[in-house]
Amino acid sequence: MIRIGIIGTSKISHQFIEAVQMMEDCKIEAIYSRSLEKGKKFGEKYNIEHYYTSLDEMANSDSIDMVYIASPNSLHANQAILMMKGKKHVLCEKPLATTAKDVNRMYKASKDNGVTLMEAMKTTLTPNFFSIKKNLHKIGKIRAFTGNFCQYSSRYDDLKGGKLTNIFNPEFGGGSALDIGIYPLYFCISLFGQPNDTYSANIKLSSGVEGLGTIVLKYDDMIATVMHSKITQSFIPNEIQGELGSIVINSISNLREVSIHYLDGNIEDISIEQSENSMVYELGEFINLIENKKLESDINSFETSKKVIEILEKSRIK
Repeated sequence: MIRIGIIGTSKISHQFIEAVQMMEDCKIEAIYSRSLEKGKKFGEKYNIEHYYTSLDEMANSDSIDMVYIASPNSLHANQAILMMKGKKHVLCEKPLATTAKDVNRMYKASKDNGVTLMEAMKTTLTPNFFSIKKNLHKIGKIRAFTGNFCQYSSRYDDLKGGKLTNIFNPEFGGGSALDIGIYPLYFCISLFGQPNDTYSANIKLSSGVEGLGTIVLKYDDMIATVMHSKITQSFIPNEIQGELGSIVINSISNLREVSIHYLDGNIEDISIEQSENSMVYELGEFINLIENKKLESDINSFETSKKVIEILEKSRIK
């Protein structure tokens, strides 16, 4: 049984706990929060035994084996390194860090301490991601990928009203690129590898972060376009275009509906039924890594995470 501690008490941590409850070989043992009252309020319905208001105490605790980090983006690196120095395996929410330098520090800590580290990018571990890879040959030579995650945020209304929240705060690694642009970018790098070059454009908000942006990735014989926004809403799907047809993906953050549209007008549904809570796949991969004493995932690998953050760091407004 793998005992899990959680750093962060936002909505995504509740979803993670639901994923844990669907597994048989792990359980939630501890919560960290700066406020004991807030931590206990978060964990009261989960029968959690240990609560920490000190990260050092959590890192040195013998009550947990791994830590799931879901704190603001800019805190990921230092918190993960502290936990790994305490010999805790770390599953860290995307983005793994806000700079390539910090990602390299995290990887070094993983190797130095012999503990597993993985970025919690759920989509690349879902059944439908593997279905896309399996069926990719059917659309012939790949020429283009268009991936978008554009979702209007109510926090933008707060910003326009003069209230600065974490998602638009540069001190916490806010902005649309790190928050949601990472989904189509990670998908692209995982499927097609490292591009020859990248180009980007952004719209800067009053807080100093990007609210909307586009990244173009140039390969030898294909072009990928990644669009991200927290200030507009997209209603179009994502698409991999080949010379014989296109793979259409309903949502880049869950990959629930995937189909091939052939040039002759025929449509083939290649979707595979998957869990409503797709975090179970990233958790399953991570538990498997720990049990097999592997420091990194072959899918959500060190190299993929590094390349993604290098591109994001280059593309963002300084």
